[in-house]
Amino acid sequence: MENTALYRLIEGACNKLSTLFIFMSILTFSNLSFANRLTETSSSQKEDMDDIKALAKEVTPKKALSLGRGLYIDLAAGGGVVSNNSIVQSGTAFLPASRGGPLGVLAVGSPNNHTTSLGGLGFGYEWDGWRLGGPESLWAILPAVEFNGYYLGTFQSGFLRNTISLNRIPEHLFNDRFPTDIGALLVNGVFSLHTPYHIYPYVGGGVGAAIISVSGADSEQDTPPEPGINHFNSHTSASDWNLAVNAKAGLRFDITKRLWAFLEYRFLFIDSTNYTFGSTVYPTHVPTTPWNVHFGEMFFQLGVAGIGYSFGN
Repeated sequence: MENTALYRLIEGACNKLSTLFIFMSILTFSNLSFANRLTETSSSQKEDMDDIKALAKEVTPKKALSLGRGLYIDLAAGGGVVSNNSIVQSGTAFLPASRGGPLGVLAVGSPNNHTTSLGGLGFGYEWDGWRLGGPESLWAILPAVEFNGYYLGTFQSGFLRNTISLNRIPEHLFNDRFPTDIGALLVNGVFSLHTPYHIYPYVGGGVGAAIISVSGADSEQDTPPEPGINHFNSHTSASDWNLAVNAKAGLRFDITKRLWAFLEYRFLFIDSTNYTFGSTVYPTHVPTTPWNVHFGEMFFQLGVAGIGYSFGN
């Protein structure tokens, strides 16, 4: 009897444990199924979000590549020829009364053409401008503003003939020479054609001012001859400034992304200027007034080469 009771007790405990095991298995299976469903839902939502982001990238327009150089600097050197309108020298020689009294001088002549050398520094800013053929086209018109400073070294000379007092001196001729240094500062507008070939033609022009300094001026009278007499000898230096206008056209060639070389033609115009040189002071020469000299408009034809560097795009 005791064994039968013990057997029944053990059988009942086993049945209860079986029931508990079945219940826990069902519960665990349900939790796993729910977790799998959550995972599948999360993965599906992530895939949907990835699809939305990809679609947004396709729909959103790409930002166009910037073509303008932004802020830049360049160095230039070159040379050419200079011509100008008439040179005029005026003053008075105080001849004694026995020789007819004071002699007026208004000597006019056409200057010779001379070569000139140029060195320059510039900086500017170039914008993206206007695309030709669509927002991603590499063809574009790019505007820029530049500030350019030039140095030009040249020489002015010519034979000047006195046009007054001809009744006293039938032939009165001066041979004048003026070593000249010029500094010009200009503001230019420039338009470049951007191309896919790393070669960019451009044109530009602008206005500014130029200062012209003459040092070591010499005025020798050829007729009647006065050898060894410089009529400006008491002061041979003078300077003046006036309006300057320039235009240019050239080609720019990429060396690297930021560095380029260029070749260009420049035309520079400087308006007329006036100078006052010293009077003639020699023991063997009659005294004179200080001499006034007028340079007509100056025209420079220049060939220039240089390099530039962009700090911008």
